[in-house]
Amino acid sequence: MFIVVMGVSGSGKTTIGKAVAARLGCRFYDGDDFHPAANVAKMAAGIPLSDDDRAGWLDALAALVRGGLEKRESGVIACSALREKYRTLLRIDPRNVRFVYLKGSYEVILARMQKREAHYMKPAMLKSQFETLEEPQGVLVEDITRPADVIIDDIMEKLMEKKYSLGILGMGVMGRSLAQNFERHGYPVIGFDVAPHLPEGFTVRTTNSLPELAQSLELPRTILLMVPAGDPVDTAIASLMPLLEPGDVIIDGGNSFFEDSERRVKGLQGVGIQFVGMGVSGGESGALWGPSMMPGGAEGAWARLQPMFEAISAKAEDGAPCVAWMGRGGAGHYIKMVHNGIEYGDMQLIAEIYDLLHRGAGISNAELSDIFKQWNARELHSYLIEITANILARVDDETGQPLVDLILDEAAQKGTGKWTSLNSFDLGAITPTIHAAVESRLLSALKEERVAASRLLGSAQLFSGSRAHLVEIAGRALYAAKIMSYAQGLTMLRIASEEYDWGLEFSSIVRVWRAGCIIRASLLNDIADAYTRRADLPNLLVDAVFKELILSREGAWREAVQVAVGLGIPMMANAASLAYFDAYRSERLPANLTQAQRDYFGAHTYRRVDKEGTFHTQWE
Repeated sequence: MFIVVMGVSGSGKTTIGKAVAARLGCRFYDGDDFHPAANVAKMAAGIPLSDDDRAGWLDALAALVRGGLEKRESGVIACSALREKYRTLLRIDPRNVRFVYLKGSYEVILARMQKREAHYMKPAMLKSQFETLEEPQGVLVEDITRPADVIIDDIMEKLMEKKYSLGILGMGVMGRSLAQNFERHGYPVIGFDVAPHLPEGFTVRTTNSLPELAQSLELPRTILLMVPAGDPVDTAIASLMPLLEPGDVIIDGGNSFFEDSERRVKGLQGVGIQFVGMGVSGGESGALWGPSMMPGGAEGAWARLQPMFEAISAKAEDGAPCVAWMGRGGAGHYIKMVHNGIEYGDMQLIAEIYDLLHRGAGISNAELSDIFKQWNARELHSYLIEITANILARVDDETGQPLVDLILDEAAQKGTGKWTSLNSFDLGAITPTIHAAVESRLLSALKEERVAASRLLGSAQLFSGSRAHLVEIAGRALYAAKIMSYAQGLTMLRIASEEYDWGLEFSSIVRVWRAGCIIRASLLNDIADAYTRRADLPNLLVDAVFKELILSREGAWREAVQVAVGLGIPMMANAASLAYFDAYRSERLPANLTQAQRDYFGAHTYRRVDKEGTFHTQWE
């Protein structure tokens, strides 16, 4: 926004304009500084300026306003703008260029002018200005006899009269998409970015002034941070604190580590600011058309946030919004972290089955695309299966080859999968499928080593059996392994809920994942039902429905893994999922030997199955 503070000389344009600019945190421009030297000389000599004299001056001011608006900058200009045609030239964008008319009588302003020293505008010219003045219509009029601070307060209140429901800091892809989603659902947004790169046609109002953003928001304020995790979040919070009041809400919508969110909730609670750490899943498309959201933190904030978040969220097939309150502290970001861990596992499971069928059995990408489409029409129906079918069908425009074959086999990661693995060790939660997915990405980065090793150690063999049978067992194996990824993630959430005293509701969490997010799948309806049947379910595998789903696919699952092992196709996640299943259902594991070994070399003691107590053996 540009504000033009106008009036005759001596009305206080510069004083008021500078103060308003300071309040808004934007730049002040004195219109007189844009007069060419010839105009200054004329005015100093007491000669009134003609319209021709003012033409170049007005063009320069108009260029200033136009350039500022194009850069999404704000500014305040002190400028006489005595005639309507002058104001028309400056009113580049009526929505974002506002005029303030400082009105005073000839006698009051003459008295002021007579007290001024060393100014080229002589009091004798004042009468000429009043004769030239065409009082503006439809602008904010301020009586200059009132105290300056009263005038400034009134300007801020009147010009900022449109209050926005939400401020978004960070107008990158996700911030912009969420802003458009909120506005589409009737929640006006003002965005902030130091250096925004906005697409053509982007209509959400933005500013590079934090004071302007804070002044523009409905009270109590709601501000969503869409900035990179870590220090940038703390920096953003620190920059906002001087502008906020008790009761305001700050939401961190990035992929922050849950312990950072715990710290921020506690730190801001002491000054009356409600902090919410919220996981957002669905990428750019989800943010724009309906994400899955997992908010947690200061519990008092949810009543205010719930209507707007439910409005913009994805909707499941039954119409339920894919957002719910996760719990206190860092619960929201923790659940998003585990969600991403499950996502890592699911993606790796799919990639390994693709590798078995493509590299191991020689099935073309086009054929595989059809296979994945068929799977997506049945029990494997999910977002990741759907996009895999689309990816495998895509042909490179330049070469005519399948695009997936031209993509370098080095997988990147942002850290949330690794966080899930690390925290699982802290909690004693068992997540081998997720570990295998993280390790597979790390292995993929060893491209040069892998190429050299393949020449030295050989590579996979080609499958020679029935491809139709292999496709059948691969699909059944993938379904079973996917259940393991969800089972491990949800068991980890159960352990975390107890450890951190969050009181998580697992059926509610799973229902939030049914649409909008990356791991959405038809399977989630069955998982939600399992936790509805038994809220304290220790593991998904002991639910009666899932027990049958796994046991009926066990044979195909084992066969698919055995085929891959025989061919030399790595199945780190699928094999880990199968081993998890076998270990979980084992009445006796070889940990007895491990304990004996520990006691042998370190006297760590052991317990016995036939009597109570702790024992040590002198092994030698």
